Amino acid sequence: MRGRPFLTLPIAGLVAACGGGTGSNPIGGAEVPPQLLACRARVDQPFQFAEIALRDERNLGTRRVGERSGQERHARLHPDGNTVVFARERDPDDPGSREIFVSTLDGSRGEVRLTQNTGLDDEPCWSPDGSLILFTSDRSGTAALWQMAADGGTPVAFAAPLTGGADGEADWHRGSDRIVWSRADASGRRTLWQTTGNAAALLPLTDGGAAIGAGFGDRSPAFTPDGAAVVFVRRLAPGTSVLARAELSTGAVTVLLAPAGEVDTPRVAPAADQVWFGLSEPGAGRSAFRLASMPIAGGTPTAAWPDERWTLNGLDLLPTMPAAPTAAAPTQLDVGQAQVQIASASSVFGARSQLTAEDGQEYALTTTTIDGREIAAINVRFDLPVTAATDVLELRVRLLARASRIDGDSVLRSSIYNPVDERFDTAVELEPSGINLQTLAFRTSSLRHVTKEKQLRLTVVADLAPGARANLLIDLVEVVLVAKAAN
Repeated sequence: MRGRPFLTLPIAGLVAACGGGTGSNPIGGAEVPPQLLACRARVDQPFQFAEIALRDERNLGTRRVGERSGQERHARLHPDGNTVVFARERDPDDPGSREIFVSTLDGSRGEVRLTQNTGLDDEPCWSPDGSLILFTSDRSGTAALWQMAADGGTPVAFAAPLTGGADGEADWHRGSDRIVWSRADASGRRTLWQTTGNAAALLPLTDGGAAIGAGFGDRSPAFTPDGAAVVFVRRLAPGTSVLARAELSTGAVTVLLAPAGEVDTPRVAPAADQVWFGLSEPGAGRSAFRLASMPIAGGTPTAAWPDERWTLNGLDLLPTMPAAPTAAAPTQLDVGQAQVQIASASSVFGARSQLTAEDGQEYALTTTTIDGREIAAINVRFDLPVTAATDVLELRVRLLARASRIDGDSVLRSSIYNPVDERFDTAVELEPSGINLQTLAFRTSSLRHVTKEKQLRLTVVADLAPGARANLLIDLVEVVLVAKAAN
């Protein structure tokens, strides 16, 4: 990912104009009640730009937990619904500098640091009544589970790891007092184990599957609301993992999602209808861990955060998160009725009709030179056929485009306009494998990228290395809308 910002440049004027208005006002505001809290950091500058963001399930809101210097990770919400415990990496790229802190969502109490030592303190979670914090620490020389009072104090060892192994990533179920965590053996291969709050019996839950080697196997477990199962990550190979579910009564494992990439930090929604997680699929041009969700029974994930700038480092869901609304049948929007504007080009060949079907009929733009690079781009604005902007549940975007040359540092990119932050956020960025058509596709549920006037704006960009003029050729701009079902 190159992370080069894209600016809309109206060089060649309008190609066609359809659809009403030019409004770009955001939905909602800063005081949208939060339904999740997520630790995130900028991909390019993770230490300088990191926060615990407070959002609703549709990516609205601008609040965050007050922070100081460092990268916040693994935030978890107290049973009181206001206090947050998290780890902060105080020195750049130094996991050993992580310490445990607490703060509040409403700012009613100042931030307090609970641990201070020369080793790692990380991955905290609350006991069912909120009186204790269970966390990972290597203060004894190896990573293990430790416990301390909610207001700090002297930590005590919770359970001893396997000989030569390590423990971490614990989750503590509020209703059953059960604890599940990831345990490494002497080879570093990981499985899930379970116990209760008094650590009276430590029992294996999963076998790690076919994964072999240090760091691979079963990671990041999280209970379902009823405590009958956990969702977790099974890491199979470098850059490859699946999202799975294990039943506590039998240990039976079901794979929920096998992406072309990795998953991280799963959490099950309070209504037990969805699972939320970080998703990274670099091969599809969607790198970094972006916040996504999908039905708990499995299905196609949808990005709540489509923006490539941020990576997810921790997640918790508030009890106020509602069940997913009923969806109407998907509707494909007519690009023939969209407004198409040239953002950057020295010349243009074709008509909007060439964007409507995957038929080899290509809309062509010749690049122009900007900051020494060869750039061609269009904006496409759709009017969304919904009664209210908040009726939009999901947008499924698929674009087919290619560049006539790809030598050097060249990318194809699709961005989506964000009226809250008044910028285009990159949803897909691909390094083309050739001059053949490339698919740029993503799904998003983010209302941060839909305007109050019920409009969506997309870009298709060729950002090519310096050199001769080249063409951006676009065969298809497809947007499918999923809206709330009528009452």
